[in-house]
Amino acid sequence: MRKFNVIAAILGLGLGFAAAPAAHAASLIPQQEGEIKTTNLGCLDPSQCISTSSSGFSVTSLQFDTDKRQKVNYGLSRLFVDSKGTENDYGNGFIRFGTSDGGTTEGIGQFWLRAAAIQDDGVASEGGELEVGRFLFEFERELEEITIDFFDVESARSSGILEVNGQKVTDKMLVAGADGNTQTLSLKNVTSLVLQLGKTDGKGKGDGVTISGVEIVKTVPEPTATFSLGALAVAGMFGVKKRKKLA
Repeated sequence: MRKFNVIAAILGLGLGFAAAPAAHAASLIPQQEGEIKTTNLGCLDPSQCISTSSSGFSVTSLQFDTDKRQKVNYGLSRLFVDSKGTENDYGNGFIRFGTSDGGTTEGIGQFWLRAAAIQDDGVASEGGELEVGRFLFEFERELEEITIDFFDVESARSSGILEVNGQKVTDKMLVAGADGNTQTLSLKNVTSLVLQLGKTDGKGKGDGVTISGVEIVKTVPEPTATFSLGALAVAGMFGVKKRKKLA
């Protein structure tokens, strides 16, 4: 399986959308293990559910394309925040993550997004360790720039970006790379995108991905926010003049 590194160039999200230099970018990946609450699936266990609404974006799980020749068809994948070195159980054994995964090389204590492929018959492929999924990310604010790093891509045109702002794109799927190799994609003026993570071979096996390092770097400022800052500056100038007169 290949590891997928995502760095989203945004200036802040939600109330935290304030301008900030890239060096102080905030991570979009919650720093805790659990299941991401997608808009259409919810979570297997409410006590292990993570909402992204306060971070200024939502995630929707999308249907995989199916091939009539496949012996196994796939439905909506689930998305998790995981960390190597810990065991996790979701849905009373429905999905289990071990302390290690033979296809990933993340460091101990590093949090990443991890898809789990679910078959049409409701079975979690490989006990949830088939890291394949398709997800729609929608942002509350337009992102001026997004840079996405894909680590250790093993299969050509199986991971990448399928849509940007509701429009299909054909030049954002990645080629196969050497072990440990990183490939980077950059997008401008983004309000939504569809990520394709890995592929299946129709037999319950497949080449998967993990996602880590999603960081806020830059976004388009809201006109109202710009106006408010200008108004504060003007008010400040009047305040200075008034104090001088009083003096």
